[in-house]
Amino acid sequence: MASVIGQFLRRSSTLVRISCTVQARVASGLPHIQQYSSSSSSSTEEESMTSPEGGARMSKSMLAYQQRAEAHDKFMADQIAERTLMLPSSTFSPRHPSNVFIKKKAAEFDISGRPFHTFFYTGYPAYYQALHDLGKTMISLDQFANRMAHLKVENESQAFNCGGSEWVSKAELSNKFLEELHDKHYIFFIQSMNRLIEHPYSSRAQDFIMRFRKVVITTQNKEEIPKLMYTAEGIPYMTGSGKRKHTEATVTVYGRGSGKIEINGQDMRFFKVIQDREQVVFPLQFTNLLGKVDLVANVTGAGLSSSAGAIRLATALALCSFVDEHMREKMRLAGLLSKDFRVKERKKPGQKGARAKFTWKKR
Repeated sequence: MASVIGQFLRRSSTLVRISCTVQARVASGLPHIQQYSSSSSSSTEEESMTSPEGGARMSKSMLAYQQRAEAHDKFMADQIAERTLMLPSSTFSPRHPSNVFIKKKAAEFDISGRPFHTFFYTGYPAYYQALHDLGKTMISLDQFANRMAHLKVENESQAFNCGGSEWVSKAELSNKFLEELHDKHYIFFIQSMNRLIEHPYSSRAQDFIMRFRKVVITTQNKEEIPKLMYTAEGIPYMTGSGKRKHTEATVTVYGRGSGKIEINGQDMRFFKVIQDREQVVFPLQFTNLLGKVDLVANVTGAGLSSSAGAIRLATALALCSFVDEHMREKMRLAGLLSKDFRVKERKKPGQKGARAKFTWKKR
C-alpha cells in the first residue's frame, strides 16, 4: 500500500512541475512545446501525422517518395519536350522523328486471333517471306534460261554487276524486317543471295537484289586518261610505266599490230617460268586485244617475278587509252590498275626465315 501511495505522489509532483513550466512559458509569451513520450504507440502514430500547432506532418520515407515522384514528373516532362517538333529557329538539339519514335510492327492478327501472315508461326515472317521471294525469283530465272536454250539463242552472260554496291549489314537487315535476326539467319540469307547473283541471267532480278544492297559512294577522283598519240606513219600508240618491288618497267603499246611482244630486245622467252609469261599477256587477254596490238617493254632491276608484275601494270595503264570507260571500270575491279605494294619480308634473327623457325629438339 505504501508503494502505491509513493508512486502516486511521484506522478502528481511531475504533473505539477509540467503545469508550472507551461504556465510560465505562456505568461512570458513563448510558444508551448509539448513533450512526447515513446511509451504509447498510438500517441506516436497520431503525432507523426499532426504537429502541435495542428498542421500536417510527414515522415522521412513519405518525403523521400514525394521527392522521387517530383523528379520523375520533371524527367517525363523533359522527355516529352524533346519529342516535340520545334521550328528550326528555336531548335538546339534536333533529332529526326525516326530516331525518337522507334518503328513497331502493327497487329499481326485479326480480332478473332488468326494471324495475317502465312509464316507468322515461324517467328520471323518477313525474313522467310524474303527467302520465299528469292526462291520464286530463282525459279523464274531458270525457266527463262531453259527457254533461251530451247530457242538456241546465244547471248552473252547477263549476270548482275556487283560493282559499286555491297550487302546491307545484319543490323540494317533486322531494321528492314523489323525482326531481331541471329547470325545464322544473316549468313544463310547472304549465301542465298550470292547464289542468285551467280545466275547467268541475274541482271533480270536487279530490282529484287538491290533491295538488300546499298550503293557505295566512292570519293576517289577520276584520273584523266591521256589521248592516243600517233607516229609519223599514223600508227596510234601509248606509253605506260609501272613498278614492282625494286623493278621499273616502261611499256609502249602500238595499235594495228600483229601481237608481237618484245622485252629488253627479246621475245617472251625472256621469262623462263610460264606464270611470268601469263602475267605479261593477261591485260591483253582481259581487254580482248591479244594479237591486235604490239608491245615493247624495257625493264630495269633484278627479279623475274617482279619484272613481270611491273610490265603487267605498265601494260594495263597504257591500254586504258585504247578501251572505253566500261572496260576501264572492269579493269579497275579486276585489280589491273592497282600497284602491288607487297615486298619480301625480312629474315628475323634467331629464326630460319621471315616466319619459319628452326627445328626444336628437347634434347
